[in-house]
Amino acid sequence: MRHAREEPVEPALARPVRSIADTQGLPGGTAWEPKWDGMRVLALADGAATALRSRHGEDLTLAFPEVVAAVAAHVPAGTVLDGELVVRRDGRLDFGALQHRLATSRTAGYAARHAPAEYLAFDLLLREHVDRRDQPLLERRRALAELAERWPAALSLSPLTADVDVAAGWFRDLAGTGADGLVAKGLDQPYRGGARDWLKVKHRSAVDLVATAVTGPVDQPDALLLALPVGGELVPVGRSRAVGAVAALALARVLTPVAGRGATADPGSTVATAIAPLVVEVSADVRWSRGALAGPAQFLRARPELHPDEVDPDPAGRPDA
Repeated sequence: MRHAREEPVEPALARPVRSIADTQGLPGGTAWEPKWDGMRVLALADGAATALRSRHGEDLTLAFPEVVAAVAAHVPAGTVLDGELVVRRDGRLDFGALQHRLATSRTAGYAARHAPAEYLAFDLLLREHVDRRDQPLLERRRALAELAERWPAALSLSPLTADVDVAAGWFRDLAGTGADGLVAKGLDQPYRGGARDWLKVKHRSAVDLVATAVTGPVDQPDALLLALPVGGELVPVGRSRAVGAVAALALARVLTPVAGRGATADPGSTVATAIAPLVVEVSADVRWSRGALAGPAQFLRARPELHPDEVDPDPAGRPDA
């Protein structure tokens, strides 16, 4: 077993499928875990130098001191965990509260007391400087379960099952607690950073699209121009309804204008400002006609932790695509 690599750890990825039936038959047999409504985070245990990194490498350490302290105290140095960072409110996961924690890192101590975060670990990449990524998932999970035996409330082991009936029950019953689907993995699969070896099934209360431009000021956007990834390109499919003043303030924090591209015209002939592609959720009741939105979509929230390549190019409810 070789020792930990020097280069940054790259997370493994999942590609979307339509149903649980589409996830069966992965190498070594399929195992399922809940797809938590949170933020994908790597926890790098190193005592006082313990850090949290988003899937894109953003340093989240200062924003979640309670999780960092738990990892530093209860996970051996030189260990890297993969998991989901979540905040619970009134018995369910609250993604909005999690995003608020990110925006209030200067008052992280206060936020940690009033909206404490949890880290749900689902994979073990390195253990005490020894690289485990070439091991099958089953072996990595056994080692992770050993580490998790005495973890405090801020850390927990995300459940995993190889029973499709149990997985179907999670898909049905956990929706009310904030889980938004399932992730399927092969028990014999190694951990391949950047590879889409895993599969995910989401509830259809929302549809992922890609925002490519905004109308109105970037710091208070009115609406979004939306696209889908098709054949390696982002193909325009329509626009959102008016975002709303409160949602616009939160959205503005994750928008990045594209330098040099200037303004463009949206399908309604309104001047729009190009932005770096941003995954957003819109209501699943959106109607499609000939591969495009039949009308403006209801914007729900931004998902900056996702990559546009993870968006299904043919979402359910788009029969005329």
